[in-house]
Amino acid sequence: MSLEVYDLRVEHRINPTGIDSQKPRFSWKLKSSKQNVKQETYRIQVAADECFEHVIWDSCEVRSDASQNVRYAGEELKSLQKLYWKVKVEAAGDSAESEMAEFKMAMLSEDEWQADWIDVSMPDEDIEKMQPASNLRKEFSVKKGLRQAQICQTAHGLYEFWINGALGTDEVFKPGFTSYYHRMQYQIYDITNLLAEGRNAWAVTVADGWWRGMCGGLYRNTFGYTLQFLGQIILDYEDGSREIIGTDESFKWAQLGLRMSDMKFGEIFDAAMEPENWKKPGFDDSSWMQVRKAEGEHLEKSVLISQTGLASKEKEHFKPVIFTDTQGDTVLDFGQNLVGYVDMKFKNLKRGQKVTITHTEGLKDGAFYLGNVCTALQDNTHYQQIDYIARGDAEESYKSSFSISGFRYVKVEGVDFEKNQPEFEAIAVYSDMEQTGDFICSNDLINQLVKNSRWSQKGNFLDVPTDCPTRERSPWTGDAQVYAKTASRFMDVYAFFEKWLKDVKTEQYRNGMVANSVPATTSMHFAEEVERLIREDKCGFIIPGIAGPDGKPGMFDGSSGWGDAATIVPFMMYLCYGDVQVLENQYESSKKWVDYMLTSAKDENPERLDRPEYHTFCDGVRDADYIFDTKFHFGEWLEPLSEESGDPANQDMSSATKPNDAIVATAYMYYSSTLVAQMAEILGKEEDKTYYEEKAKQIKRVYNKYYIQEDGTIIENKQASYVRALQFGLCNEENKKKVADKLIQAVKDNGMCLNTGFLSTPFLLYQLVENGYTEEAYQVLEQTKNPSWLHAVTLGATTILEEWAGLDNHINSYNHYSYGAVCDFLFGVTCGVQPLLKTPGYKHFEIKPIPGGTLTFAKAEFDSPYGMILSKWKKTEKGYVFNFEIPVNTTASVELPDGTIHEIGSGSYSYEI
Repeated sequence: MSLEVYDLRVEHRINPTGIDSQKPRFSWKLKSSKQNVKQETYRIQVAADECFEHVIWDSCEVRSDASQNVRYAGEELKSLQKLYWKVKVEAAGDSAESEMAEFKMAMLSEDEWQADWIDVSMPDEDIEKMQPASNLRKEFSVKKGLRQAQICQTAHGLYEFWINGALGTDEVFKPGFTSYYHRMQYQIYDITNLLAEGRNAWAVTVADGWWRGMCGGLYRNTFGYTLQFLGQIILDYEDGSREIIGTDESFKWAQLGLRMSDMKFGEIFDAAMEPENWKKPGFDDSSWMQVRKAEGEHLEKSVLISQTGLASKEKEHFKPVIFTDTQGDTVLDFGQNLVGYVDMKFKNLKRGQKVTITHTEGLKDGAFYLGNVCTALQDNTHYQQIDYIARGDAEESYKSSFSISGFRYVKVEGVDFEKNQPEFEAIAVYSDMEQTGDFICSNDLINQLVKNSRWSQKGNFLDVPTDCPTRERSPWTGDAQVYAKTASRFMDVYAFFEKWLKDVKTEQYRNGMVANSVPATTSMHFAEEVERLIREDKCGFIIPGIAGPDGKPGMFDGSSGWGDAATIVPFMMYLCYGDVQVLENQYESSKKWVDYMLTSAKDENPERLDRPEYHTFCDGVRDADYIFDTKFHFGEWLEPLSEESGDPANQDMSSATKPNDAIVATAYMYYSSTLVAQMAEILGKEEDKTYYEEKAKQIKRVYNKYYIQEDGTIIENKQASYVRALQFGLCNEENKKKVADKLIQAVKDNGMCLNTGFLSTPFLLYQLVENGYTEEAYQVLEQTKNPSWLHAVTLGATTILEEWAGLDNHINSYNHYSYGAVCDFLFGVTCGVQPLLKTPGYKHFEIKPIPGGTLTFAKAEFDSPYGMILSKWKKTEKGYVFNFEIPVNTTASVELPDGTIHEIGSGSYSYEI
């Protein structure tokens, strides 16, 4: 058959469980052996049975080429309903019907929760100390004639569950990380095959996790002090009856072998304290405690939502090379800096024998070194460390359940390698994102850079986008916004970001300010805890905030470039995936953030009142009202400066307002205003479109007047200032070339090394090429002197560093994806594949490859929402050969380096110039 329908999805997921929308989105892809193929018609059928005898929606034949995000329009969907669907299409004289796919609905009403939250913490726990995990169990009977069994669960903390001793799912770190007080995820699993007629056992372990563990930089108990669990098993029988077993005071609980568990600090597991059969029916739990019905705040079932993001799962596995370091320690090298845990197996351990493994990212002078992952460590800190205390069996094994580490190297203590025959395997863990893109070229250092970027994305996309997997693990908004488009090149991240952006919206302050990390791990969520920390002087110099609409911002919240994630990330998701839902979800949040900046710009900065912009008016409005020179801003964070400049990050934390950062904040105020204007146009909000376009126009006028000098010099004369102005379109036409010339001069003055920081680095190469400096752009790309992207690669890095000189100086995180955003240039310029705003999601896209540097070939593959896009080229003695593949149901505009343009449809193409 020349036409094939494949990759069926509902709500951007394959065969998902827990859909809570009455109008879910359907998507599919097409393949054809023909060229220039576009879908002509589709017909979707949704049924309540596999045989399609009970069809609840038949779209009938629709004449349309839409194959992405087609809305369900059938009868009302029911809670926990399992549905089957298929689609038939016609294209280019052929027709094809898909295989059957399925999806399952969530519980659509909070009234369907018959279970109670139960408390599984000791009433007299010391809230400052890490506590053992809690284990709970209940036995129940299943009658004859069971048709289906489903379980719905969540926890304040992380949970794992077993049915009759069998692990209930391969998903880990449940229920995931959200703004818990407002959006508490639960999971739904089918457990029919795990149950037996008669007696059954439901066992659960609950540990601290994000809820009360150390997941930000400074504080424990980020959301609460006690562990709590909520769940219910729903038994449906052939006779039509239903039985629900829910959490209540009949459950028993105890603290067993997991004596300490923290996502960052690690675990202590005493196998001798873990009864072997406690997860199975018939276990004697008479000595266990009765659970208590939970009382207090944050137990409302109205905040419960079905899991909408991507589950976290175990992924790649690695075997180590074992060596003795220069300090005489036994160290495992897994060859890849990753995020996950180690599966350990031993033989003949003595009862009570303690084996300790400690995880880190690097070595220093040939020795195991923890200093870079957390500079504030004390000698006795239990950090990224697993202590396993043996039962004394002939064979034993252990891997973490509730702790995760960032590491390449693991130090092993307490085991005799000859006698105990240990085996170790590292397991990478991250959100279940499908890999969609890859890039290779003739420069192996660049190829490694691409791998490093993808691995940093994997390591920091564990349900939320974090800054690093070691020191902080905070979901910093600035990191996410600079990398969001690049993330979409490597992996399918729409569902990941759609879920996270809802938390950005949820935790936005009422005045429109956006916290710097969401969910806010760097600021406490409850006022009494903040007051206690301040009263006991445990905050150091950082005063935390109280997140949420009615909360109080922390002293560093609301920084430009960070809060702009509220506009940039949804815009990039729409551009790359073409689903307008993300704009509909986030539009009000985006607008509120821009309004916050515009309002803040009108405030006076007392240190700048003598400047001319405070005394110049246009149409009755003071020019200073269009300059964002108030509030705290991180600015061009981690911008590499000369040694005599002092702190390489140039961060003066002693001042809550840094006047020089007005140039950064004002640029972002302009950029986000333009994005909101474009969102308004897409959503048909013409009045808003006009308003924000006018605001952007005035900001641009003022920016050019006060920041861009006649010769093109921008205040501070730094690469970042020029890059930012060019990328955001801030330059007037008459000064654009002058600004670009100043940029290239700044690059040359720095020895063809980049000198940009956190915010502007992703755009440097783009703007060099855009303004006619292609060869110079490739010189910077292929540069191996520091600061450069390839310097760390030459030193053996397998992920992206937080600082350009991180490996040279053994400082800060070795796994920080932000600077990996350069890979968007490789896809978008070297191979030239770019989505277009008028036809988002690659419905019609551009291919404009621009070879350069020493590269003799390059290839980018990208599985777009419509199918695989290929762009590759090879340098020959005569010129270049270009090969392209365009997916069915799309078209592309191809522009070759000689200026020739080709408008093409689906299929394979080859050109020589």
